[in-house]
Amino acid sequence: MSRMRVLSFSTKVIVCTLSAFLISIFIISETAPSWAATAPSAPQYVEAMADTNQAAVTWEAPSSTGGETLLNYTVRVWTIPPPTSSAVFATCTTTQYGCIVTGLASGTTYYVDVIASNSAGPGAPSAAKAMTPGGAGKAPSNVSASSDNKGLLTVRWTPITNAGTGVFSWYTAEVFTSPDISIGSYSGFCTESNISASSCLIGGLKLGATYYAQVRIYSSIGSGFPSSPRFKVVVGATAAPSATPKPPQATPGSSVAPSTTSKPTSGVKATPGATGVAVSSQPPQQVKVASLSKALRISWSQPKYTGGLKILGYRADALGGSGKLIHECRTSAKIFACTIKNLEAKQVYTVAVYVVFSGKESPSSKIFRVITKS
Repeated sequence: MSRMRVLSFSTKVIVCTLSAFLISIFIISETAPSWAATAPSAPQYVEAMADTNQAAVTWEAPSSTGGETLLNYTVRVWTIPPPTSSAVFATCTTTQYGCIVTGLASGTTYYVDVIASNSAGPGAPSAAKAMTPGGAGKAPSNVSASSDNKGLLTVRWTPITNAGTGVFSWYTAEVFTSPDISIGSYSGFCTESNISASSCLIGGLKLGATYYAQVRIYSSIGSGFPSSPRFKVVVGATAAPSATPKPPQATPGSSVAPSTTSKPTSGVKATPGATGVAVSSQPPQQVKVASLSKALRISWSQPKYTGGLKILGYRADALGGSGKLIHECRTSAKIFACTIKNLEAKQVYTVAVYVVFSGKESPSSKIFRVITKS
């Protein structure tokens, strides 16, 4: 009998000890779980496109999501630049990469920022962007697109007659993988800096894939609304495509910030876009970047080997400036320098150069960080 009591007592001690241990683990896990989310960082590449009495705002996901993939985004519109103690003029909230803010007054300058939030709460706001509804001019009309059998896409439009109250800067034609708005489907772009231009070429797209094209203008006071509806085209198909049904409100669903392309050096034929990386090729050699007044002069030499691929040309990129836009220039195979113009003064730009082959590009050259002069 005494032995049974000892066993019973020991069993109770073990059970109590185990219970206390499990409770302590539960308490620790509830108070400081190792997988708890943190607030996300600020959304990236925010852009505001203004139309009469409304604006379309787009962005990219923050560099840090705080451990959660699905985020909520809140667009805030102010009448004076933030940070400020004044009340927010207008807002919109979405889980996508863009939304439309209505009820704005044409001719009035507004300031826009975006905040991402998750279960841990809101993160820091993005840098504020200025916009003026009704001032950037109307979108180009009669937009269409066609493709050759090699995948080079030609986007066409009727040139505008004025840029609103601003000074015309360039056209941007963009393609997306969907006709809908704000879904992160941005796929490529091309630009033209002549107001009478009526087309440009987009390469680097997937053969057989369906894309939707739109065109908008940039002026000295910002980006205008895009053309509507987006135009449907199948890359690689030479037959004339048909227009897609008009969505309720067509605004960009950009996952990559729209970009600007400086014109190549006079007399230089631009190279086509690429679809992959030629890993067997070296990048351009002896890259040099000179800082100029609101411009960068970039030079290089050809790679020592290309893996047997024929060089079609070169592409130089400058990432930075207001809105983190990508500025670009292209040259032929025999030209080893170009100038990227229309940049912001005293801004940091990240520069890289690539060799362009048929359907491929070399790995990036050495990366340079340069500050433009005033």
